[in-house]
Amino acid sequence: MWSSSQASTRGVVEMGGRVEAGPSHFPKRPAPRNPARVNLSRTHAVKPCSAGDRAGISVKCNLGWSSQPSPDLKRHLRGFSSASEAVLTSQSDLRKLFVGNEKIGVLLLNLGGPETLDDVQPFLFNLFADPDIIRLPRLFRFLQKPLAQFISVVRAPKSKEGYASIGGGSPLRQITDAQAEALKEALCEKDVPAKVYVGMRYWHPFTEEAIQQIKRDGITKLVVLPLYPQFSISTSGSSLRLLESIFREDEYLVNMQHTVIPSWYQREGYIKAMATLIENELTKFPEPQKVMIFFSAHGVPLAYVEEAGDPYKAEMEECIDLIMEELEKRGITNPCTLAYQVTAALSNFNQPNMVFILLLLINLLNL
Repeated sequence: MWSSSQASTRGVVEMGGRVEAGPSHFPKRPAPRNPARVNLSRTHAVKPCSAGDRAGISVKCNLGWSSQPSPDLKRHLRGFSSASEAVLTSQSDLRKLFVGNEKIGVLLLNLGGPETLDDVQPFLFNLFADPDIIRLPRLFRFLQKPLAQFISVVRAPKSKEGYASIGGGSPLRQITDAQAEALKEALCEKDVPAKVYVGMRYWHPFTEEAIQQIKRDGITKLVVLPLYPQFSISTSGSSLRLLESIFREDEYLVNMQHTVIPSWYQREGYIKAMATLIENELTKFPEPQKVMIFFSAHGVPLAYVEEAGDPYKAEMEECIDLIMEELEKRGITNPCTLAYQVTAALSNFNQPNMVFILLLLINLLNL
């Protein structure tokens, strides 16, 4: 059970001196506030929309299960209240985390990636051996690793070509290490002397390695931060499920106070940073006002959304709405659309498909 005596969450109850989070809820998929933004069949125009009952950019989702969630999903996420409310909201929240000789740690969770071409096939094996990536019926779960081995061997040559084209490996570890160092410095400036750790799901440094270092350092309070802005079963969910299993089997970790930030796509700083990036890129075009803003996201199996209540698609669409609203405040009203990267053929994924949308845009814009 994820718990923290200081977590900024709603719906928590005290139990024996600890704070146990109540039942988790996923937001129902909200109807897009401006459907024209994500539907190419409509006019490509961004219309102003009301901020409604939001205070600034931090939007509170309407909570409730979008469908009957699977028991597995309820179990490994039962400690979360909502995607937007389980975040440390201010410097004072952070300061509450340490008193006296307490040792504070922050664990950054990320996907991981092969650092050399020789790492590609074993990395792919780790990826596809995860039941949150490829979900097999219970009767066939014994085939998980053989199937992962087969797929990784078949896909490795093509994947190696891609990694070779960007220098022979993934830059994700270097980027994540740089983020960890920047976060550590920022916390020190706020008088929060925390150590920051990196735990990757499918490659080094693995989450298990980070946990061992946390124990060696004697950390007594821990903030767990997945580096995925939006929550999905297959990203943050997989990392948190693994982390929960590690905690459950270790007495030291069970007794350590900790809090989880499951997603942060609604945070004002993130929204403004994304808007600034887009604003800067638009200035590079001779006619910025005519540019289509194209948002691309990873595809998620429809079964995750429809059967397990995965909030990723709804959170992604809401995130784009928030970014576009921030751009509108800056006088930028470009049209935009969203499409999903779909490369796997083992399951039906959410739509629209990125390749299809790109081809459609090419035809529409006569490129």
